[in-house]
Amino acid sequence: MAPASTAPTLKYADLDGEHLFTIAGENTSIGRAPGQDLVLKEAYVSRRHAIITRQNGHFEVVDQNSSHGTFLNGNRIERAKLKSGDCLQFGSLNAAAFRFLQPSSTVNVSSSGLASDLLSALSVFAPTDRNIPQPAREIEKLSFLLNAARQLNAGGAITDIFHALLQLSLQLTGVERGFVYLLEGEEMRLALGLRSDGSTVEEDPSVSRRAMQKAIESDSKFFLSDTLADDSASGWASVLANSIRSIYCIPLRKHISPAEPNRLLGMLYLDSQIGAGSLSEIDHQVLDTLANEASTLLHNALLAKTELKARQAADELAVAASIHSGLMAITMPRIEYAELRARSLPCHAIGGDFYDVIVLDDCICVVIADVSGKGVPASIVAATLQGIIHALMLTGQSLPEIADLVNRFLCTRQVGKYATMIALKVFPSGCVEYMNCGHIPPLLVTSTGTQYLEDANLIVGIIAEATYAASQVTLQPGDRILLTTDGITEIEDKTGQQIGIDGLAGLAHLPSLEAVIEHCARIQASSEAQDDWTLLDILYTGK
Repeated sequence: MAPASTAPTLKYADLDGEHLFTIAGENTSIGRAPGQDLVLKEAYVSRRHAIITRQNGHFEVVDQNSSHGTFLNGNRIERAKLKSGDCLQFGSLNAAAFRFLQPSSTVNVSSSGLASDLLSALSVFAPTDRNIPQPAREIEKLSFLLNAARQLNAGGAITDIFHALLQLSLQLTGVERGFVYLLEGEEMRLALGLRSDGSTVEEDPSVSRRAMQKAIESDSKFFLSDTLADDSASGWASVLANSIRSIYCIPLRKHISPAEPNRLLGMLYLDSQIGAGSLSEIDHQVLDTLANEASTLLHNALLAKTELKARQAADELAVAASIHSGLMAITMPRIEYAELRARSLPCHAIGGDFYDVIVLDDCICVVIADVSGKGVPASIVAATLQGIIHALMLTGQSLPEIADLVNRFLCTRQVGKYATMIALKVFPSGCVEYMNCGHIPPLLVTSTGTQYLEDANLIVGIIAEATYAASQVTLQPGDRILLTTDGITEIEDKTGQQIGIDGLAGLAHLPSLEAVIEHCARIQASSEAQDDWTLLDILYTGK
């Protein structure tokens, strides 16, 4: 037999099967770059993502300022000590799991293995006083199990806890099978079922839903030690049809707050066909203790699950925000006759505003748009529209044709979104062709003052039969056109007054778009923006 390796390993699985990566040397580098010790190909993994380093006889994982983070047992970390059995993920909580294993430790990650280990420990655990009655000995065993279960719960092994708790409750009661149900909405759904021999039980229609309902309604444990001798069960057709002799139903409840003193989380259900139950008073106390502790574990697990989902959503949102930022990261072109500047700040991680600038042979095309709503739904539609408009402008479509096609797209797809937008074509001669579709009117800034270009059309995405027309204006060297979205004009100051288009005109003299944004942030009543802010400035310099 080959000698066991003394080096720790990372165990992981991919489409090619399971793998063991040996951690050799003092430092092991992980990332997407070809020169890393462990090369990962996923896009959310940074080129130099993390290292695992040996420190004074133990190992630590250190994040290398990666873009999307390093996760240890579901928590994002910068640096952490590793212990055998820890789960590492790089770049996303949806990424492949790498389990850190040290040869000196034996870690069994299967549910049945953990339950067996616990129960094996319980079987040899005994009080120092041999005269203690067996039921009291079982309580002491239960305390031992629950302490171990809390440790398991800290590692996220809730299925393993349920497995061990069911096996213990089956041993205590002597019944044939047990189930743990979780409350989802208004319905109890099976989380785990076991037989007394340790085999798994799937959803079974012979489970008495009436007994479960009785336990819920009574707000306490419900049990029938012998259904044949108990007149209350004589009319229960399912119990008689399936020859169920004993039933124990224990609601899993948790004190959440004064407003929710007894929230129902789930149900522990036990039954048997063999014979009548015969539990002592202490045995019933054990079951009650079991239910209380199981409720605490379940509550903690549900909180952890909710937190994990929130982390995953935040992680996915960060990737989406990165993509959205990339789409908005437009390098302003250098042209002889005009200078362009733009700034866009979403009020959430991603938003529904967008702008684009495209240089054609005879002119420069500019668009600014605001999709209804905020956040992810608006950003998805905004990204789609940005692509459509970009492609249409490249093909040389007229502004009315672009608006007509975008309008028909939104109306026929029934996405429940509409958009306001302004599209312009600026020619070297100073001629500007513009089309306003329900948007904040463009602000024309000249040496003699400011004025809004009032000609407008309908919003796109509301009426499929709408028609659109463009207007024209001629610029002189030094003239500017300032475009914005309503997130700027609807900012409210501390008196509740909106900036409005007149207030925006008063800010046109500021030296930069950054100065405009700083002024808006300073005067707004709320500490956070209530809508996306986008500004685009076109300065006509002439030839």
